[in-house]
Amino acid sequence: MDLTKLTEKIDKEAVELRRKIHQNPELSFEEVETTKLLEDELSQVEGLEIIKDGLKTGLIVILRGDKPGKTIALRADMDALPIQEETGLPFASQNKHVMHACGHDIHTSVLFGAAKVLSHYKDQIKGNIKFFFQPAEEKLGGAVALMKAGCMKDPDVDAAVAVHTWPNLEGGKVGLKKGPTTASADEIIVKVRGKGGHAAHPEDCIDPVIISGYILTKIQTAVSRETSPLDPIVVTVGTLNAGTASNIIPDEVVMTGTVRTVKHKTRMEIFDRLERIIKHTAISMGGEAELQVNKGVPPLVADENVVDTIERSAVEMLGEENVVKLDEPSMGGEDFAFYLENTPGAMIRLGTANEDDNSRISLHNARVIFDERSIGAGIKVLVKTALNFLE
Repeated sequence: MDLTKLTEKIDKEAVELRRKIHQNPELSFEEVETTKLLEDELSQVEGLEIIKDGLKTGLIVILRGDKPGKTIALRADMDALPIQEETGLPFASQNKHVMHACGHDIHTSVLFGAAKVLSHYKDQIKGNIKFFFQPAEEKLGGAVALMKAGCMKDPDVDAAVAVHTWPNLEGGKVGLKKGPTTASADEIIVKVRGKGGHAAHPEDCIDPVIISGYILTKIQTAVSRETSPLDPIVVTVGTLNAGTASNIIPDEVVMTGTVRTVKHKTRMEIFDRLERIIKHTAISMGGEAELQVNKGVPPLVADENVVDTIERSAVEMLGEENVVKLDEPSMGGEDFAFYLENTPGAMIRLGTANEDDNSRISLHNARVIFDERSIGAGIKVLVKTALNFLE
């Protein structure tokens, strides 16, 4: 069967699967039923080898071509978010306070469809195609779990490609970007210590609240005065906890936040700058402070050659008018970046917007909806990318 006709036929199955998954969303590392549904469906597809060893949830699926060659990995995340859905869709979430508000149900159905289509080309494929149905992107840990289970080995992966919904593009279009695509996302914890006492006698105290206020503003100079304006960094303090009563100066203040960068070098440097500012600001006011960094995901940097292959494939399948070159990276984090630390790869943005305003609002929103034209477009581009890469 012609590739376009085959993808359009399987697109209908993928949409049906997407709605089942959307109705039954599961949180990170709890994707038991989603995993079972995928395993039941994919085990019926000739040529697909399913690997679950070492995984609580998620699947590694391999299609080994009849001819030797390279190996490409295609990845989708499967977990949902702790949000009460308010879309009013006929297939809205049936699980209280759990929703697919980031489009992972779309990602999963696209990868499912791509696996089914590509299985028809086993005799023509030179090399191997791996399909990563990954748990726990939202909480992190899912990519690392698959990598520990050996997803990048036996055979070694030569390139990796993922998809992600994008409400800034119309349904049926895809967006591509070379170089920095998503940011790192690291947590910072700042502990500021002073000397507590009665609010009526600040002269007898070292006020960590005042010190924290100075630190809160001064750390932004690490961005505005110590980093090129052409090198994006976002430093955000999200919580500040201090004291137990209005008339007591506390001993300690704890602030938490995130730091996001799009370059590996900048990520390595920014924490030295922050630590210097935090430590010496506190010392200059008679207190002390320490910075703790909890590393999250690295920046996702797309390989130019892989993006070129995806672009050529997308133009072949969707037409040039439906392939958009994105100018700017997203400052959101994405654990697909872990796979790309030692392997070239890229992420495809799937347009999900239509005439409904709720398709254009931010991801992680209780009312966000996704145009299902994205599923067919995603299947076509993933399939053609895999075939072109393995030529």
